[in-house]
Amino acid sequence: MEKKEEKNIIIAGVGGQGNILVSQIIAEAALTQGLDVIIGEIFGMSQRGGPVSSHVRIGKKVLGPVSPRHGAHIICGLEPMEALRVAIPYIRSDGLVLMNTRINQPIAVNMGKATYPPIEKILVTLESLCQEVISFDATALAIEAGGAVATNIVLLGALSAVKTLGLTVESYEKAIRQVVPKFLEMNLKAFHLGHKECLA
Repeated sequence: MEKKEEKNIIIAGVGGQGNILVSQIIAEAALTQGLDVIIGEIFGMSQRGGPVSSHVRIGKKVLGPVSPRHGAHIICGLEPMEALRVAIPYIRSDGLVLMNTRINQPIAVNMGKATYPPIEKILVTLESLCQEVISFDATALAIEAGGAVATNIVLLGALSAVKTLGLTVESYEKAIRQVVPKFLEMNLKAFHLGHKECLA
């Protein structure tokens, strides 16, 4: 993979949603295909519910673990407002935002330090920032697979249907088996439900 083919992905959400796990699975899938990868995390308030974004950079000689401003090809949002917050400084104009529509209010909202915009406004703003926005209730599909805890894996499955990264479904499946061997049946079902949703 040449420098010009470098790909930057950011997983955005709040603490406890499994951002870091998703970044680890993507990285493992990339390594399975012989690609170079580097991961970086940015944490807001350290307690559960604070903002967390995980940066995954795939490519030769990637300098630094954090995507450059307006350099993210894909933002995978586990939570709508966090997807927007991260997209504003990072998404490319030709990029993609893949987002769960189920709200998990960030701690700043719960503390009254911020207000939560209507989901429709979030979507309109995201659509003005990038080329494509794919949004759906990933949490509902996770519950169908066996538990809301698998919401992050549903989003991962949706990401696997996007051809931008060049990673195969088989590479993702192998990575899931290696990184999260527990609850494997639920996670694989969640992954495939997300993949199917994004193909629809």
